[in-house]
Amino acid sequence: MTVTLQLPLLSRLRTETRDQHDAIEQTLRLMDDDLTAEAYRRRLAQFYGFYKPVEARILDGRGALAAALAVQERRKTPLLEADLKALGQATACLPLCTKLPPLVSAAECFGCLYVLEGATLGGVIISRHVGRKLAISPASGGKFFDGYGEHTGAMWQQFRTAIATFSSGSDEQDKVVASARATFEALQHWCEGK
Repeated sequence: MTVTLQLPLLSRLRTETRDQHDAIEQTLRLMDDDLTAEAYRRRLAQFYGFYKPVEARILDGRGALAAALAVQERRKTPLLEADLKALGQATACLPLCTKLPPLVSAAECFGCLYVLEGATLGGVIISRHVGRKLAISPASGGKFFDGYGEHTGAMWQQFRTAIATFSSGSDEQDKVVASARATFEALQHWCEGK
């Protein structure tokens, strides 16, 4: 008799998306010592082009995410708009990503939000780097990477609880993981201009 050990979903996500996570970090290069203000602004514009359509689908105030989390508080598009405005970039003319991962089921939405919330958690490190290298603060074009400010850890814990609760009574862990991987890959292709 074979016994299958089921890892907690967050452990699976961390392990099974490691390659995609590493690949996107190499593409974005936001922690490079030679990061320029122009490269930073371009990356924010790309994030805007990705986050705007994704958030319109998964943070629409309906479904499993809305029932489990205060989704309006998790929107990053307004932060990106504020940052781009501070950096002199209008958002009306920016292209939006159309090659998004499937984001219909609750499992797909949770998988995608894992990537976005993980990016918010990691953004704290990028925020410090951008502050040192480019003298950009949350008040001068760095709101997006500052995330939830002093509440970033608490918001991550709320997300962890919500995804664990969702997956504890669900056999859809594979779909959550597949969606997280697809989200990383879609973001990478978008940022590479593919």
